[in-house]
Amino acid sequence: MTRYFSTAQLERWAGLLWGLVLLTLPVTSFRYFPGALGRTVVKPLAFYPLALLAMLLVLLLARGWRRRLPSNSAILLAFLLFGLMTTVVAGLAAPIPLRGAEYWERALRGWSSLLIGLTFFLAAFWMNRSEADLRHSLRWLYAGLGLTILWGLLQALAINTEFIRNVDVDRIQELFSERGTQARRVTGFAYEPAWLADQLLIYSMPWLFAALITHWHLTKQKWLEGALFALAGGLLLFTYSRSGILGGVLTIGIVGLALGRGALRRAANWFGRPLKRAIPGQGTALGLRLGLLLLVAITLLGAQRYLASYDYFANLWRASTDQSLANYLIEINIAPRAAYAVAGYGVYAEQPVSGVGLGASGLHLFRHYPDWALSIPEIARQLAPDSNIVPNPKNLYVRLLAETGLPGFWLFAGFMLSVLGIVRRQWVSGSAVLRYVAAAGLFLWVGLAIRNLTQDSLTFPIMWVGLGMIAGLDPAQAQD
Repeated sequence: MTRYFSTAQLERWAGLLWGLVLLTLPVTSFRYFPGALGRTVVKPLAFYPLALLAMLLVLLLARGWRRRLPSNSAILLAFLLFGLMTTVVAGLAAPIPLRGAEYWERALRGWSSLLIGLTFFLAAFWMNRSEADLRHSLRWLYAGLGLTILWGLLQALAINTEFIRNVDVDRIQELFSERGTQARRVTGFAYEPAWLADQLLIYSMPWLFAALITHWHLTKQKWLEGALFALAGGLLLFTYSRSGILGGVLTIGIVGLALGRGALRRAANWFGRPLKRAIPGQGTALGLRLGLLLLVAITLLGAQRYLASYDYFANLWRASTDQSLANYLIEINIAPRAAYAVAGYGVYAEQPVSGVGLGASGLHLFRHYPDWALSIPEIARQLAPDSNIVPNPKNLYVRLLAETGLPGFWLFAGFMLSVLGIVRRQWVSGSAVLRYVAAAGLFLWVGLAIRNLTQDSLTFPIMWVGLGMIAGLDPAQAQD
């Protein structure tokens, strides 16, 4: 019996549970969640294997399992301590409840979500301390991506063809998710299309793109990452997520120019080789290259036509810019999020040093809405006397400013900048696997920087998992 509870066996169980965390992360709003956590929208199915894994890790640590803390844990701890201080200080002011929402209830929810995110971070850090650990994680991550692609493409077929009834797909979705499918946009296993876009851009595509530019591959099938990257990119289009698609284009461009110039030169040389000198089979080689260029052109044209067929996306360039900026934002359906951000900044301006406490910005937003936002239907519904909505800033940077003040914002920014420091150390290490991790880390970092302009969740498991995996392979920190 003791062999089932030996340290070696517990480590194997920990590896299995970590794999299940990665496999189930795409399910963002699991229907069956306990207690107060059941009232929030972010309810990852991965929380269940994570809870078991956390207990197992505590047991292993109690047995003398040697595991260090991340190299950037000091600045993260400083952020937590300052955030705790601001929460207590703001609570002493006894804020007035809003629509039955008490300050300490909001603060508890805010801290619970942050601590869940940090648990994902530490688990990812401790479970990715070597190349073998990384390969184990990527196998489970790619398995989850494969299931997401299959389910997403099935939804796309139901939406765009008559082969599958959308109502049947919707019923299956509601078996595990708080929300069914949408009429025109693919959601995958996520709560909404934008969340699926986040998964693809921040959770999966960093590792796939890194393989393309560094030539480090998980398996001998070197085409695997390229095929998955193409499928993930196609699925991203089906989400119609403007932030996801535009963020993906920007991220690929920035990381490609920063780290992939060698790969771009090799590709350019390969394309130009038949034109520089006569080689046997030149006609075939030239035809292959022209065929690839034609395929790329057709793909880009098809993507543009597909996106232009939906006004929600096409309004980005069709909306009139002759009037005010506010009118343009209203026409492209960005005005509500802009109003939340403006109101959140107003909350920050009132308490620039201490903030209003973690999780409590929603209690103060209403009185800071700009005048141009009051006629927006989404905002008007919130202001109705019978509404029970407590809004959020919908922008992580503005939320941190409002809730933790300027010091808290800079401490969190310092933590994020420390991740860039880890990425740089990995890139110059000379190790092929660490250069691969560095490329994935930069892709993740840029994608997060863009994504956090439109989302404000501190739970956000895919962010913390990615950051933990990058930190776990920091070359400046001795391996356990």
